[in-house]
Amino acid sequence: MKSIVKRYGMALFFLLFVIILMIFGTFAVKSFGDKMFEGTGIDMKPRGEHLN
Repeated sequence: MKSIVKRYGMALFFLLFVIILMIFGTFAVKSFGDKMFEGTGIDMKPRGEHLN
């Protein structure tokens, strides 16, 4: 078990780090878009929302 953790520990850490960065980037882009369209009265909606 210890050898598996040694072998794949750095890869798992890197994968977790990338996942956290992707989640942070998603929220940052959403926040930026909300601020950009704040005073225009336009709501950002997903493209497929009108189909439901």
